[in-house]
Amino acid sequence: MSDYSDLLNSLKNAAGSAANIARDLAGNAGEKARELAGGAGEKAKAVARIAKLKLDINSAGVDRDEAYTEIGRIYFESSDKKNPGELYVRLFDQVMLANAAIERDEAELRELRAALGEPAEDADFSGVVDEAEAAAEPEADIEVEITDETPAEDKSGE
Repeated sequence: MSDYSDLLNSLKNAAGSAANIARDLAGNAGEKARELAGGAGEKAKAVARIAKLKLDINSAGVDRDEAYTEIGRIYFESSDKKNPGELYVRLFDQVMLANAAIERDEAELRELRAALGEPAEDADFSGVVDEAEAAAEPEADIEVEITDETPAEDKSGE
């Protein structure tokens, strides 16, 4: 019987040790999960900030490119097309060729539209609205007033 008791005690000790090990592992896993969660929160903030910075950089790049384009357009319009200067000869030629190609394609587009019975130009939204309003019969009892108001500021702190 002592062998049985020894075996039983040995099993109890082993089970207790296994339970302690499991408890330690669970505790360590919980700590790791908390560390990872805290780290994940910081990583998420960093990733969100990176995304915002990329958007800001792209937006600033678009603004810069639009400014460059406007500078070039103003310079092109205000310069002497016959003597643009050595640096600009090739670029002026490209602009002039592109303008000629656009005019040629627009003329062909107008011809094709005319052949198909379509309007020669794309419809202008305000023109379509004006025509529709002019064609509509006015109703005497309806009055429309359009006002432009600035919304009140939100005082809730948001």
